[in-house]
Amino acid sequence: MPEPSPQVGDRIRLHLDSLAVGGEAVGRHQGMAVFAMWGCPGDEAEVEITEVSRSFARGLVRSVVVPSPDRIAPPCPHFADCGGCQLQHIGYQAQLRHKTALVRDSLARIAGLSDVPVADTWGMQHPWRYRGRAEYHAQLDSSGQLVLGFLRHRSHEAVSLQECRVQHPLSERIRAAVLEAMAKVAQGGDERGALLAVETLISFASGRSLVTLVCDGQPAFVKSAAEALMGGVQDLAGVLAARRRGRGSPHRSPAALVAGDAHIVEDLAGGSYRVSPDSFFQSNPAQATRVVELVQEWAGVSAAEVVLDVYSGVGTFLLPLASKARRAFAVEAASASMSDARANVRRWRLRNVTFYERKAERVLARLVERKERAGLIVLNPPRKGCGPVVLAGAAKLRPRRIILVSCHPATLARDLKDLAQHGYLPRRVQPVDMFPQTWHVEAVALCEPATAPP
Repeated sequence: MPEPSPQVGDRIRLHLDSLAVGGEAVGRHQGMAVFAMWGCPGDEAEVEITEVSRSFARGLVRSVVVPSPDRIAPPCPHFADCGGCQLQHIGYQAQLRHKTALVRDSLARIAGLSDVPVADTWGMQHPWRYRGRAEYHAQLDSSGQLVLGFLRHRSHEAVSLQECRVQHPLSERIRAAVLEAMAKVAQGGDERGALLAVETLISFASGRSLVTLVCDGQPAFVKSAAEALMGGVQDLAGVLAARRRGRGSPHRSPAALVAGDAHIVEDLAGGSYRVSPDSFFQSNPAQATRVVELVQEWAGVSAAEVVLDVYSGVGTFLLPLASKARRAFAVEAASASMSDARANVRRWRLRNVTFYERKAERVLARLVERKERAGLIVLNPPRKGCGPVVLAGAAKLRPRRIILVSCHPATLARDLKDLAQHGYLPRRVQPVDMFPQTWHVEAVALCEPATAPP
């Protein structure tokens, strides 16, 4: 008689054999997939079941019976408490192998593209202190003390940090300085509770930084806190403030300058970029440089060509490609990113760029209607991917190459499947470890018409 399916609260012994999107290790119990947080592929572990559905279950590793050869002691004292990192307990080379497998599995399972060459994931020589952006959640603890940290796994509770080893050290200095300043300038728990988040933006090139205080409303302490931070944090270029309607709101207002400068400058692949707190820009400049160089290499742009960069951000891919092309189009709906992109085009002294500050679907439809052509199209969508309308429009422009830069294996697979249906096949995929110690993996895919030689 077969064993019954696991129930919430059960503890089962499980062999974990792979890694899933989200950072959970996967094993099988009575044929049912079980996703175990804090597991390492190769572990024999005792897993407590926390969720059961018809086709899978989820749980937490409560003890490791036989550890995987890839399991290591996580160096961060907050690991398994803080939800910012998911893979610190897995050796770095194993992390890279599993990220490659995530991309390959997604392409095969979701898109039916099992024969696409997927290279080994590019890792970092020093996979720590790499992040140039941070968002620290602000909360009051049970004693009324202000906490700045990251949320616990599947929780809305902020973890009080001693340090974060993936953040740039200047972000950590700013976090400590905000706690010190708030103790002086905010009177009582009600006022300190108006601080909802602290966002940092660091330039690795200059060592300069910006900090944005995200608040519920416009509390009186903002100006005093800004003055204290500007006087107390070396290399702080500016302080900005933004408003959010309570902790449950996912969106905030545009950041407004309170003191100092509103922008920093970062370098990638030999070029400089102006960046503001509200703009999209990769938070790992070292790996972003490698991606920019790869896109240029695969693009092979000629001086007679037209380039189209969709979801162009501040111009990360646009500028080096436009500097070699006859003409370039930049498509970006976010006004802050577009403002920085225009400034960056001036910095680069380019005169061949046309900007479209609209949604990609509308711009591509207009370009198709005008019978425009593009030799190269670069797509760098947000996490949700491009979607079928954008991909259909890109294919109708009949480029010789489409380069897709994706930050999620599942949406990468869906977008490549759609492109294949429009006659563009992926010729190669290069995963890049943009966020070591987490499950996230960037990937660059080169697509060409199905009739072109591979």
